[in-house]
Amino acid sequence: MKINLFSIPIFIGNIDAEKIILENESFSKVWLSKTNSSFWNCNDNKINPESFQYLMETISQLLREEIKSPFEIQLKNIWTNKYEVNSYQEEHLHAGSKFSFVIYKNVKESKTVFLSAYSDLIIAYEMDNLFPVNYKIQCRSNQICVFPSFMKHMVLKQEFPGETISGNIHININHG
Repeated sequence: MKINLFSIPIFIGNIDAEKIILENESFSKVWLSKTNSSFWNCNDNKINPESFQYLMETISQLLREEIKSPFEIQLKNIWTNKYEVNSYQEEHLHAGSKFSFVIYKNVKESKTVFLSAYSDLIIAYEMDNLFPVNYKIQCRSNQICVFPSFMKHMVLKQEFPGETISGNIHININHG
């Protein structure tokens, strides 16, 4: 018998990225990687009502695979990252939210890599030939990836310019 302990799902689906319209974005070079992003001013970023409705419906549909009880989603913040050749994003997570998402608006290939919570231990015990320490998702333009915010991830160095829209959400589950 095999039992997979502590498995953590991520959700990938299709989305029309052109329907996600953000307003009031102000870009600057942020993080150690100096990625051009509207993240630091993301509380000023506004999403138009049609975009908001479409985004929430898309995310809800994906999460219904995992969450069987009725739930409500609250968008905490949203921002755009504009990647240039050789830009990247260092290892990080999204504290203060339940789930996060990346919309691949204009990319040749996704460069998002998720890191195992046990990667340091797996490597220390020299078991990385048995258990993966990272996972590079295969997404393309007009796809969305929704994942638990506690999952460490990073963006590998870009070979081509690209643009993503990222955000954080909170979920209220009605357990009845």
